[in-house]
Amino acid sequence: MNNFSLDDLAKKDFFVCIGVWLALEVVSFVIFPTFRLIQPGDRLQSWFLMSLPLGIIGAFMVGASSRYMAIANERDPGNEKTLRIWLGQLIGGLGLAGIAFPLLMVIIEFFTIMLSTPIKT
Repeated sequence: MNNFSLDDLAKKDFFVCIGVWLALEVVSFVIFPTFRLIQPGDRLQSWFLMSLPLGIIGAFMVGASSRYMAIANERDPGNEKTLRIWLGQLIGGLGLAGIAFPLLMVIIEFFTIMLSTPIKT
């Protein structure tokens, strides 16, 4: 087994993350603006452009961290294994943050609009 190539687990994780990220892109940048839940504009375009590399790099990080953790679990003894697994979880968490970036930004925008709109009684 080559430790530097993506195995089936890492490939599966990568493609699942890409699928989730694409679904979040559609919800965040197509559905929310279509239903006027957020205002389309320059901020939305800049968030979209930022989310492209963050989502792809995030999916890669999740796939790579699952492979890294599998190798660490097989080979490393005791305390060294624990540290490597924590590192793998940190990398995976950062990857998930990159994947969730579009949804996080749209949620912030949605609640900013909701809190600035006066309540009609």
